[in-house]
Amino acid sequence: MTQSESVFVRLADAGRGGPVVVAHRGDSAHFAENTLPAFASALRLGVRMQEFDVRPTRDGVLVCLHDATLDRTTDAAQRLGPGALVAETTWAEVQQLDAAGWHATAGGPTGVPTLADVLALLAPDCIAMVEHKAGDAAAYVAALRRAGAVDRSILQSFDWAFVAAAKRSAPDLAVALLGPNEVCATLSAEAIDAARRIGAGMLHWQATALTAAEVESCHAHGLLLCTYTTDDDLGFHGGSALGLDAMCTNRPGHMLRQREQIARLRAR
Repeated sequence: MTQSESVFVRLADAGRGGPVVVAHRGDSAHFAENTLPAFASALRLGVRMQEFDVRPTRDGVLVCLHDATLDRTTDAAQRLGPGALVAETTWAEVQQLDAAGWHATAGGPTGVPTLADVLALLAPDCIAMVEHKAGDAAAYVAALRRAGAVDRSILQSFDWAFVAAAKRSAPDLAVALLGPNEVCATLSAEAIDAARRIGAGMLHWQATALTAAEVESCHAHGLLLCTYTTDDDLGFHGGSALGLDAMCTNRPGHMLRQREQIARLRAR
């Protein structure tokens, strides 16, 4: 069994009692998204996989930030001026920023973590679902290898050419395709064919843009299916009824309790 197959086997096994609860940017309902406190909180809750966003600074350091600009989730507007782009900011400059002051539960200044920081925190048992926002595939693969995290990570992107390049560079790496995108507006046969051609083991799709037939087709072709982003009980129970393997949520603690409820119902 290859490392990539091992990651997806672990995920499939974990999903037998209901969809695996994936912490979206950490425990982002209670802590500032994509920060170490958010990831640490989700770990304490017992989640098995955490999703987070990564992009490079001007000098090539891979950092955990969703937006192309720094304004929404840091105090960069005050320190660097409004509209500062991550891609035009050095790591030294990013290190001076507070990534949590905007959040209601901020307990003090919190820095922007690097990809390496998050991978170290999640080791060894929590799967890292790394979402590429910008940067080249070689840099991501190198970072995952340096961290010894290839066997416990899934690299994903809306840019399927990036995913293909990463898989060519690291055949042992688990990869997933995000959608919908400009290539496929629906989880169609074309999306499934693309995943199989690239060597992806999972499709990660918008929760409200799926049908039961699409879920069934995905599974029939041996692919796992994760969705984003569900924060309500009805949506989570509906996803479980559809047979989803994993679901991203900003409320991982709450959804873990819903999953336990589903497991109890199935056991009757």
